[in-house]
Amino acid sequence: MKRFVVVEASPFPDVLRARCADASFSVRLSPADRVHRASVIDEHLVVDVDACRDGSLLDCADVLQGSRAHSVAGALHRLAELTSAHPACGIAAVPLTGAGAGAGGAGGWALAGGSDRSVVLVPHGPCRPYQAAADPSLLPSCLHAWLVAGRSLREWPYAHDAPSG
Repeated sequence: MKRFVVVEASPFPDVLRARCADASFSVRLSPADRVHRASVIDEHLVVDVDACRDGSLLDCADVLQGSRAHSVAGALHRLAELTSAHPACGIAAVPLTGAGAGAGGAGGWALAGGSDRSVVLVPHGPCRPYQAAADPSLLPSCLHAWLVAGRSLREWPYAHDAPSG
């Protein structure tokens, strides 16, 4: 799977909206976390690392995203492999397993990216600020836009530091 994603600030500046041909995803930010930019913040290529076998697509993707859910430890290992094999990607994301979670980030995400290659976890909890019917596989695209806007993964308001070791 590959897709071109556009992330924009909604008419309400505290909402980021990611969209592609067949899906959309919105996340609410607090007023302190707003992204102060024009409407379209980012456009990028997302490639599913678990389905794509085209090395050139993997090497030029802005977002490398897994489609198979992993435990936290498994996801952190997979992120290390991805960022080592594809150092030019802007962000790598691996979905986390969770209670009743399937693929596509239903349990949350483990992500690595930015100039410092921060690694964070963004779990989905009962008080999630996401649109209920949204496609959670677009959350990594919102985080890519966050990086493009000059922020770090550690500054994402719903991120938690990943366990070390």
